[in-house]
Amino acid sequence: MRGLPLIVSVGGVLAISACARPQPVHGQAYYLTHPSERTAAIAECKNNPGELEKTPSCISASSAAADFERKRFWAIKQPKSRLASPGSL
Repeated sequence: MRGLPLIVSVGGVLAISACARPQPVHGQAYYLTHPSERTAAIAECKNNPGELEKTPSCISASSAAADFERKRFWAIKQPKSRLASPGSL
């Protein structure tokens, strides 16, 4: 009979922890359009890499950050149109 209160209390703790709301999982497109949440998610993933590194949110956030940097790096200024003055270079 002594073990019954222990089992009930452990079961109660497990039941309450199971009711915790999971964090929403966002895709790469979401993180591309929400830069503040992208940086917050990346910071959270870097603070706890052992548990969060392989989660879908961390993968999506880091992928979106890489895609954003790639697009920013390869952004090339378009040359002026030659149609405005066809004889000049």
